[in-house]
Amino acid sequence: MSIISDYISQVKNAIEKLPCVLADELIIDNRGDVVLYLKGTIVFTNQSEFHLKEYSISVPEFKKIAYSYHYQAADRRLIFRYDNAEHHPELENFPHHKHVGDKIFSIEEASLTEVLELINDLVK
Repeated sequence: MSIISDYISQVKNAIEKLPCVLADELIIDNRGDVVLYLKGTIVFTNQSEFHLKEYSISVPEFKKIAYSYHYQAADRRLIFRYDNAEHHPELENFPHHKHVGDKIFSIEEASLTEVLELINDLVK
Protein backbone atom coordinates (compact mmCIF):
# COMPACT_ATOMS: atom_id res chain seq x y z
CA MET A 1 0.00 0.00 0.00
CA SER A 2 0.99 3.61 -0.51
CA ILE A 3 1.11 6.35 2.11
CA ILE A 4 -2.06 7.85 0.65
CA SER A 5 -3.88 4.50 0.60
CA ASP A 6 -2.86 3.94 4.23
CA TYR A 7 -4.15 7.39 5.17
CA ILE A 8 -7.49 6.77 3.42
CA SER A 9 -7.84 3.52 5.39
CA GLN A 10 -7.09 5.37 8.66
CA VAL A 11 -9.76 7.98 7.90
CA LYS A 12 -12.37 5.37 6.97
CA ASN A 13 -11.59 3.35 10.11
CA ALA A 14 -11.83 6.44 12.31
CA ILE A 15 -15.28 7.24 10.89
CA GLU A 16 -16.49 3.62 11.19
CA LYS A 17 -15.46 3.53 14.87
CA LEU A 18 -17.66 6.49 15.78
CA PRO A 19 -20.73 5.13 17.57
CA CYS A 20 -22.78 8.31 17.19
CA VAL A 21 -22.82 8.48 13.37
CA LEU A 22 -26.21 8.56 11.69
CA ALA A 23 -24.93 8.97 8.10
CA ASP A 24 -21.70 9.77 6.31
CA GLU A 25 -20.48 10.57 2.84
CA LEU A 26 -16.79 10.64 1.99
CA ILE A 27 -15.61 11.67 -1.46
CA ILE A 28 -12.09 10.44 -2.18
CA ASP A 29 -10.11 11.79 -5.11
CA ASN A 30 -6.80 9.88 -5.09
CA ARG A 31 -4.71 11.08 -8.00
CA GLY A 32 -2.11 8.41 -8.59
CA ASP A 33 -1.10 8.13 -4.93
CA VAL A 34 0.56 11.54 -5.26
CA VAL A 35 -2.31 13.95 -4.59
CA LEU A 36 -5.32 13.32 -2.34
CA TYR A 37 -8.45 15.38 -2.01
CA LEU A 38 -10.96 14.35 0.67
CA LYS A 39 -14.35 15.95 1.10
CA GLY A 40 -17.13 14.70 3.29
CA THR A 41 -20.05 15.18 5.60
CA ILE A 42 -20.91 13.22 8.71
CA VAL A 43 -24.31 13.55 10.37
CA PHE A 44 -24.44 12.53 14.02
CA THR A 45 -27.33 11.11 16.02
CA ASN A 46 -28.02 14.54 17.56
CA GLN A 47 -28.37 15.93 13.98
CA SER A 48 -25.14 17.93 14.27
CA GLU A 49 -22.98 17.90 11.15
CA PHE A 50 -19.26 17.71 10.45
CA HIS A 51 -17.94 18.94 7.11
CA LEU A 52 -14.37 18.13 6.16
CA LYS A 53 -12.03 19.08 3.35
CA GLU A 54 -8.41 18.06 3.00
CA TYR A 55 -5.90 18.49 0.21
CA SER A 56 -2.68 16.49 0.66
CA ILE A 57 0.39 15.50 -1.31
CA SER A 58 2.72 12.54 -0.82
CA VAL A 59 5.85 13.76 -2.64
CA PRO A 60 8.47 14.11 -1.29
CA GLU A 61 6.58 13.20 1.92
CA PHE A 62 2.95 13.08 3.01
CA LYS A 63 1.80 16.59 3.87
CA LYS A 64 -1.57 18.27 4.30
CA ILE A 65 -1.55 21.40 2.16
CA ALA A 66 -5.01 22.66 3.10
CA TYR A 67 -7.74 21.56 5.48
CA SER A 68 -11.02 22.66 6.98
CA TYR A 69 -12.93 20.79 9.68
CA HIS A 70 -16.27 22.49 10.27
CA TYR A 71 -18.60 21.24 13.02
CA GLN A 72 -22.08 22.71 13.38
CA ALA A 73 -25.14 22.15 15.52
CA ALA A 74 -28.42 20.84 14.13
CA ASP A 75 -29.58 24.47 13.75
CA ARG A 76 -26.46 25.12 11.58
CA ARG A 77 -24.83 27.26 14.28
CA LEU A 78 -21.04 26.95 14.21
CA ILE A 79 -19.64 24.96 17.12
CA PHE A 80 -16.05 25.09 15.86
CA ARG A 81 -13.94 25.07 12.73
CA TYR A 82 -10.29 24.15 12.40
CA ASP A 83 -8.50 25.33 9.26
CA ASN A 84 -5.27 26.63 7.82
CA ALA A 85 -6.60 29.39 5.58
CA GLU A 86 -3.98 32.13 5.56
CA HIS A 87 -6.12 34.96 6.87
CA HIS A 88 -4.78 35.38 10.44
CA PRO A 89 -1.03 36.08 10.14
CA GLU A 90 -0.99 37.57 13.64
CA LEU A 91 -1.45 34.13 15.22
CA GLU A 92 1.51 32.30 16.72
CA ASN A 93 0.98 29.07 14.76
CA PHE A 94 -0.06 30.78 11.53
CA PRO A 95 -1.78 29.55 9.42
CA HIS A 96 -3.32 26.92 11.76
CA HIS A 97 -6.23 28.18 13.83
CA LYS A 98 -9.59 27.32 15.37
CA HIS A 99 -12.83 29.30 15.20
CA VAL A 100 -15.19 29.04 18.17
CA GLY A 101 -18.08 31.44 17.80
CA ASP A 102 -16.56 34.84 17.07
CA LYS A 103 -13.23 33.94 18.67
CA ILE A 104 -10.12 32.67 16.88
CA PHE A 105 -7.39 30.64 18.57
CA SER A 106 -3.91 29.69 17.43
CA ILE A 107 -3.44 25.90 17.33
CA GLU A 108 -1.00 23.30 16.11
CA GLU A 109 -1.95 21.62 12.83
CA ALA A 110 -5.23 19.81 13.40
CA SER A 111 -5.50 16.05 12.98
CA LEU A 112 -8.70 14.74 11.44
CA THR A 113 -8.81 11.74 13.78
CA GLU A 114 -8.36 13.95 16.86
CA VAL A 115 -11.16 16.25 15.71
CA LEU A 116 -13.44 13.25 15.14
CA GLU A 117 -12.69 12.00 18.67
CA LEU A 118 -13.48 15.45 20.08
CA ILE A 119 -16.82 15.53 18.25
CA ASN A 120 -17.63 12.01 19.43
CA ASP A 121 -17.06 13.13 23.02
CA LEU A 122 -19.32 16.14 22.51
CA VAL A 123 -22.14 14.07 20.96
CA LYS A 124 -22.07 11.42 23.72
